[in-house]
Amino acid sequence: MRNLSKYNVRFIGVAILICLLFGCASPTLVSAESQSNQGLGSIEDNGIKLTITGYSIVNSGQNIRLYYTIHSNSNIQVNPHATSLMESPHIWIGHTLVRENSDSYKKVSNNEYKGTIEAQLQHYRPETPHMTFKTHGILNQKGEWTVRFILNNAEN
Repeated sequence: MRNLSKYNVRFIGVAILICLLFGCASPTLVSAESQSNQGLGSIEDNGIKLTITGYSIVNSGQNIRLYYTIHSNSNIQVNPHATSLMESPHIWIGHTLVRENSDSYKKVSNNEYKGTIEAQLQHYRPETPHMTFKTHGILNQKGEWTVRFILNNAEN
C-alpha cells in the first residue's frame, strides 16, 4: 500500500463505498421489481378486483393489447356465450378516447378470470402517454373501476 498514491487510495475508498451502498440498496430494488410483477394498477369495487397486469403494442404499433385479471370474492356465474366480462370498457390515452377492437377472456378458477382487450392507438402519442382504463360493470355487477398507468416509451 505504500506505493499507492493518495488519489488511488481515495478512488479505491470511493469504489468500496459505492459497492457497500449498492449492496444495501439491492433489497429495495428487488421489492420494487416484485411490486411491478403485481400489475400496472388495480382497483376493487363491490367485491370485484380488476387488475391491469400488462400490455403489449401489436400490429406494427397500431394497437395496444391490455392484459387483465378479474377476481371476485364470490363465485359469480357468467353466461358462457358472453363476449365480454365488462360493460362498455373505455380506454383513454391522455384525454383521447381510443376504440376497443376485441375482448377475450377465460375462467382460471371459480373466482378468477384472465383476459385481453385490444384497442386502436392514435397515430400520435405524447412522450409519456397516460393511459386510463374505466368500466361501470364487471361480471354483471354495477360499480366503478378505473385504473391509470403510464405506457413505457421503450415498448411503444
